[in-house]
Amino acid sequence: MPRLQRRSAQGLLWGLVIAAGVLLVPAGQVRAGMTDDLMDTTKHPVSVTMAMQADSFFGFNPSIYGTYGLTDNVALAFNFTYWTMISGVGVHDANPWLETDIGLNLTFLDKRLSITPMIGFVHGQLLSSRGGFFPNGGGSVNERTTAFEGAVPNLTMNYLDNNFEGEFYLGYYKAIRSEGGSPSDPGPVCTATGPGGNCLGANAGGGRGTWDFLHWWAHAGYRVNSMWSLGVHYEQLLTTRDNSGPSAAQDYYRWLGPYVEMKLAGGMAFRFTAGHDFTDNQDFYKLKFTKTF
Repeated sequence: MPRLQRRSAQGLLWGLVIAAGVLLVPAGQVRAGMTDDLMDTTKHPVSVTMAMQADSFFGFNPSIYGTYGLTDNVALAFNFTYWTMISGVGVHDANPWLETDIGLNLTFLDKRLSITPMIGFVHGQLLSSRGGFFPNGGGSVNERTTAFEGAVPNLTMNYLDNNFEGEFYLGYYKAIRSEGGSPSDPGPVCTATGPGGNCLGANAGGGRGTWDFLHWWAHAGYRVNSMWSLGVHYEQLLTTRDNSGPSAAQDYYRWLGPYVEMKLAGGMAFRFTAGHDFTDNQDFYKLKFTKTF
C-alpha cells in the first residue's frame, strides 16, 4: 500500500477512535447524570411509610406506601398491602392476599390537601375463585391462588393543617379472572386419597363463581395539639356483584366510632378506633401504627 494511502487509512482510523471517544464520554456522563438526578432527593423528594395495622374483620394487614416527587405538587404514588387475614372474621380460606397500587399524588392549598388516584391489582384467591374446586394435595380444595385476579381503581384524599385532619378512601375491587368455575358448573368429582384425604366436595365453602367489592371509609378529627387528635371514623365493606347465587351480595360491615391518635417525633403515630358494627350489631376495633421515613 502506498505511504500516502497508509497515512490516510491511519488518519481515518484515529479519527474514528477520537470521534467514538468524544461521543461515548458525553453519553456516559449523561447516563451518570440521569442516574444521579433520579436519586437526588432534593429534586425528587421521597417519602415512605410503613403501617402496621389490624382490625376485627381483616385481622393483621400491614402495608407500605409512599411518594416519589416529580414536581413541586405532583408525585408518583405507590402502595403495597399484605392482606394476611390472620384470625380476622373476614378470612377467606386463610390465604394471603396481596394488593399492589400505583398512581399520582396531587397536592393543593400549600400541601394541606392531597388527592391520590391509583390503579391497583390484587393477587390471591378472593375475587377470582369464589368457592371454586381445585384439589392441591394438601391445603384447600375450594380456591385457586391466582396472580392479577382483580383490578382495584381507588382514590384517597387527605387534609391536614394545624387544627383539623381528615381522610377519605374509596376502592372498587373488580374480579378480572375467573378461576373458580361458574355457578352452573358442578365442578370435578373429588376422589379422596389416603387418611383424611383432601376432598371436601365440589360445593364446600360456598357457591362457585366470582365477586366484586366496594370498600370505603372517611374520618375527620380535631388536632388538640401537635401530639394528640380526636375524631370520628365511618367505614363500609360490601359486595356489589356476587354470581355464586341469587341475592348473594351483602354488606359485610358498617362501622362507626371515635378514634384517638398520638403523633410522635420521628414520623411515628398510633391510632386506635373502636365503635359499633351496624351490620352485625357488634363491636369493631382498629389499630394502626405508622413510621414515615
